[in-house]
Amino acid sequence: MKLHQLDLNLLLAFDALLEHGSVTRAAEQLYISQPAMSHALNRLRQFFDDPLLVRSQHGMLPTARALKLHPGIRHALRLLEQHLNEPEEFEPQTSSRRFVICTTDYVECVLIPPLIERLERIAPGLRIEILILRDRVPEAELANGAIDLVLGFDEYMDVPGHLCRETWLTEPLAGVVSARHPAAGSGLSLAQLIAIPHVFHSPLGTRTSTVDRYLERHGVQRTISVNSQSYMSAAAIVSHTEHLLILPQRVAALLCSTWPLRRVGLPADLPAYHLNCVWHPVQDKAPALCWLRGLMQSLIET
Repeated sequence: MKLHQLDLNLLLAFDALLEHGSVTRAAEQLYISQPAMSHALNRLRQFFDDPLLVRSQHGMLPTARALKLHPGIRHALRLLEQHLNEPEEFEPQTSSRRFVICTTDYVECVLIPPLIERLERIAPGLRIEILILRDRVPEAELANGAIDLVLGFDEYMDVPGHLCRETWLTEPLAGVVSARHPAAGSGLSLAQLIAIPHVFHSPLGTRTSTVDRYLERHGVQRTISVNSQSYMSAAAIVSHTEHLLILPQRVAALLCSTWPLRRVGLPADLPAYHLNCVWHPVQDKAPALCWLRGLMQSLIET
């Protein structure tokens, strides 16, 4: 019998047999039948090439080999039990863990700053690394722990069904124009929307978006004069021209507070974006990631 044949059940049987000196009482302790315990004893005798327990007028007595083995086996079983029963813990206050988040510039602008501010107070040793989300969900990296979370709009990513996904935010879209733009009023009709040239914010380099599919359903299309992969460059272009930029409303508010821009309303039936958090099922119960997801979700909800 090789070592891999000595499974955990046999070690438990050995401990019970040595503790009770009785096949019957050892079987009762492990809730198995007496024949099953006798079979286990025979397998142990074969493995150790020793009788282990021998009959006497005072019951079954352990051999010298059994007495020598028992303390080590019992210690190993107790140690294993201790590790299995101890829940894995994450102490953010003292941790120096690095979290890697793969995301778009929306999350960088809207969610990461308040996250860092909160971490300064409650978990100053934690580090956050941001990777830019490209044209695919990095499934292998999520599985092996190289990336902890992926955050992005469903507009930009196709999530495999076997990955864990939560929608954290539904984000309406807003229009942004130069503060000097001649567009009348605070809202744009569909006709005005397609009459103004657009700057298209496309972080993944795509050519169309929810807005274009919405316009297609209405039988019209817009004129895209410029494609930009950065909110900052798109804002700079719009602030100096008579173009329109359509983007999530929280980013629109942020850009209007720092650039000479103003918001304009869009048709009420324009679809919203949905911000999803994605992680791998093998990491679903990891305490550190559960803590981070809870913290980030609470920041979004405030």
